Amino acid sequence: MARKSKSGLLYVKTTTSKGHRYWYFDTGTLDARGKKVFARLPSISDKAAFGTAYAAMLGHRTRRMNAAGALTLANVIALYRKSQRYTSLAAGSKRIYDIYLSELERMLGMGPANEITRGDIVLMVDKRADQPAAANMLLKVTRAMFKWARSRGHVTADPCTDIDLNDLGEHQPWPDDLLAEALAADDPQVRLAVHLLYFTAQRIGDVVAMKFGDIKEGSLFVRQQKTGKELDIPVHKSLAAELAKSGRQIGPILINDRGKPVSVAFLRGRLQKWAKTRGKEIVPHGLRKNAVMALLEADCTVAQTAAISGQTLQMVEHYAKQRDQKRLAKGAIAKWENGG
Repeated sequence: MARKSKSGLLYVKTTTSKGHRYWYFDTGTLDARGKKVFARLPSISDKAAFGTAYAAMLGHRTRRMNAAGALTLANVIALYRKSQRYTSLAAGSKRIYDIYLSELERMLGMGPANEITRGDIVLMVDKRADQPAAANMLLKVTRAMFKWARSRGHVTADPCTDIDLNDLGEHQPWPDDLLAEALAADDPQVRLAVHLLYFTAQRIGDVVAMKFGDIKEGSLFVRQQKTGKELDIPVHKSLAAELAKSGRQIGPILINDRGKPVSVAFLRGRLQKWAKTRGKEIVPHGLRKNAVMALLEADCTVAQTAAISGQTLQMVEHYAKQRDQKRLAKGAIAKWENGG
């Protein structure tokens, strides 16, 4: 039941301070931390000003309640998918958002959008506890959608406030012996995929999208799906030799046994299965780190390395701090022993 003040007015509360009485209207909205937002009303002694302000606030609250009550979370997700915020996403990001928006709709879509609580989001994320990376992406996409919805007035609070992401650590590079074995693997699909991932330092989605037509005058053109950044990457001689073994000059570079383009999920599974038979747990993205480390250890500058990987200078510098200390130390001692 709506709260009334002592005067019988809906959604009004009063406080007394230093002998003065103040009147506040409960707007029916919540701030980012879920606390009620109250608006100051004029002094009730000025009946005209008080009545005008109260009527306006009551009208706004009633209209907002009617609109919010009609919107389910599924309705808000549908509006978000039409928004500029969503449609301007890169193709790769949009595919990821679609996966998790669909999951959010499946789990909470029938609920009133304005009544989704922090507890609902925490429970949804915790149900993914066995897949911490997926749980993080679900939370990130949900947070982005609610931030947009709140900015448009479709909801009044952000139920994702103060929910921590899982600590995932970092993707680890492949062990040197496993990388060497993969680059010489008997399986031509594994061998070619690893050559592309390693010698271009690109994400798996960008590698899957590569075509022979993207190679011109010794350079491979890449438009990164996640960032939209355009790169011209000179083809490493080892990659050129591996590409020549395919005997093809048209179409996608990576194909399955039926000659069809491979998907990211297929290629990731193929590489992980290959590594698992050798007692290793890997992620294809680790090869991006292998590549960056190799470039840095070849005395490439941070800027040169970033020109290949397409990463920010800050990210490459972060990798630079983690270069193979043992290898660098061995080289330093060798220089020292040789007199500098």
